[in-house]
Amino acid sequence: RALSLLKDAPSLHTLTLWLNNNNVGGDGARALSLLKDAPSLHTLELWLNNNNVGDDGARGLSLLKDAPSLHTLELWLNNNNVGDDGARALSLLKDAPSLHTLALVLNDNNVGGDGARALSLLKDAP
Repeated sequence: RALSLLKDAPSLHTLTLWLNNNNVGGDGARALSLLKDAPSLHTLELWLNNNNVGDDGARGLSLLKDAPSLHTLELWLNNNNVGDDGARALSLLKDAPSLHTLALVLNDNNVGGDGARALSLLKDAP
């Protein structure tokens, strides 16, 4: 949660956080979504592999769609128990106003057909 305070850094443009294997969980992922309020942040890379983020954390991370300046986002979410509900939430990233580069890495999760169909909506991003 302390890392979410980086949202108050007025000149922060690029941020990469490697937090693999740290038991971040859904609460931690939701806290990281507060980075959406960083006024100048345009590139964000979050490595959250093996952290039990789950659908709840994926829903939190989908709030990054509200980041006004974010144009490049990488979310590494391998082995996090993300299912169809989480995938549906992540598909909302298509509504991000400035986002033009997105990498969602979801290996070894529980995304089924419904989640895959939801993720296919990312093609409709502006």
